[in-house]
Amino acid sequence: MISNVTILLSIIIIIVSNLLLSATTVASFSFWPYHYVHVTNELTGGKVLLVHCKSGTRDLGVQNITPAKELTWRFRPGFLVVSTLYWCYVAPDDSHHIHFDAWTNDVAGKYEYDYNMSWVVKDDGLYVRIPTRGDLCWQKWDQGRMERDSEILLTRFN
Repeated sequence: MISNVTILLSIIIIIVSNLLLSATTVASFSFWPYHYVHVTNELTGGKVLLVHCKSGTRDLGVQNITPAKELTWRFRPGFLVVSTLYWCYVAPDDSHHIHFDAWTNDVAGKYEYDYNMSWVVKDDGLYVRIPTRGDLCWQKWDQGRMERDSEILLTRFN
């Protein structure tokens, strides 16, 4: 005699198999939503912001963000990975820079997070944008440019 557990498992396997066959990838399922990261240039005086963001597997390249514009990307955290990390290097000129983790499970968990992590670069530093609380200062500018910044950026995960 077939048990209820066996019948239930068979039904689940059939449903999951149909979903897998109808989708191009597992990532297209709605239960695995995209997460978005935004880095917005709110510098005054028409300053263009240099931004370089990457993860261990994806390099977004060096971007020049004009005033009142943003760099936005989306990703799905690793399905079987405990944590995903995206980090960024930002510089408004040759005299200042900030290097920060733009998305980690820890950072996202500290704030009201609705699959959008918003960072705002201002004249005095980096802010995290919280929809119900406004912009909170995250980090002030470090002096100078990172030495050999491109080498550091490319070898962070090696």
